[in-house]
Amino acid sequence: MRRTRQGFTLIEVMVVIGIMAILMGLLLPAVQKVRASAQRIQCANNLKQLGLALYLYEGVNGAFPPGMMSSTSNISNAEATGFTCLLPFLEEDPTYRLYNFNEPWFARANYEAVGSRVKVFFCPSNRSSGEIDLAPIAAHWNTPLPPFAAATDYAFCKGANGVLTLGRTGAAVEMRGAFDIRPFGGARLGVKVIELLDGTTSTFAMGDAIGGSRFYPVRDLRNPSQPVTDGITGQTALLEQSWSAAGAGDSTHPWYGSVFAVTAQYGLAPDPRDEPMNRRLGTPTVCGHDPLGDNASGRDWVSGFRSMHPDGCNFLFCDGGVRFVRESVSPATYRALSTIAGGEIMVDGDW
Repeated sequence: MRRTRQGFTLIEVMVVIGIMAILMGLLLPAVQKVRASAQRIQCANNLKQLGLALYLYEGVNGAFPPGMMSSTSNISNAEATGFTCLLPFLEEDPTYRLYNFNEPWFARANYEAVGSRVKVFFCPSNRSSGEIDLAPIAAHWNTPLPPFAAATDYAFCKGANGVLTLGRTGAAVEMRGAFDIRPFGGARLGVKVIELLDGTTSTFAMGDAIGGSRFYPVRDLRNPSQPVTDGITGQTALLEQSWSAAGAGDSTHPWYGSVFAVTAQYGLAPDPRDEPMNRRLGTPTVCGHDPLGDNASGRDWVSGFRSMHPDGCNFLFCDGGVRFVRESVSPATYRALSTIAGGEIMVDGDW
């Protein structure tokens, strides 16, 4: 008797492949959603660590660190950032010991420190590491700089005003955030908890500000519908910032973010010049030397909060809690959450 060979017909194979393709199509979005959720949770954990570091620093020093420190009113070349102050409270003592606070971040003594990548400064939805290549900038300006400046995906909340002046004069108190610019050298003290008049539970301390992503090219401030070209590299500029590199770009080099983020550029009626969350194209941080220190002239700019999380950003509040705020939040509520003394102790719950 002749034995017949068992097997699949071509049609049966094609049916099986089709079923597998359908199953994969159904499964992939679910896997991506689970992955995004896990990354958002890990990002929130990073911010919780930063919140704990803030309060440990406040417990030792009696105040939060400044967001940025500068020895002159021209903060284009500021000397240090608040992230550097937090290093010993983030179990980053080796990097902190490398950093010389008697010298600005760009001094040769700090080259190794500013190039050190700190894991907690990176949002897992965006990247696990990153740095800014400073060689082209050093060549352009004919000045020595560290080879690299390690990046960060988080920013201090400067409030609802983008003015970039030393101290807190000029900008109305109701526009100020929990972090600002203080003198370089000596005591590294910023806002005290007692100054958070709107309450710690309804005031941003930090938030997502991802860098180096092609999802957030920098907008041309003269032609806001178009991305700007980095005049040094010739490439489309992407929002990026370093945890250690203080200062801001100037009006002729509007290509970068900074350690600050804002919810508005002016913050007062009738035209607060709101800075929406997750804005694309992104706003650069630019020191335009505002003459009155309140940014009414619109010369200064500070980047907004932004993330790769669907529909919003993670924020560290001044009570140490971390909450997700949707990008659909109303502009008024968003501004209220970013300020420390705007009189909005309880804000609308549309976030």
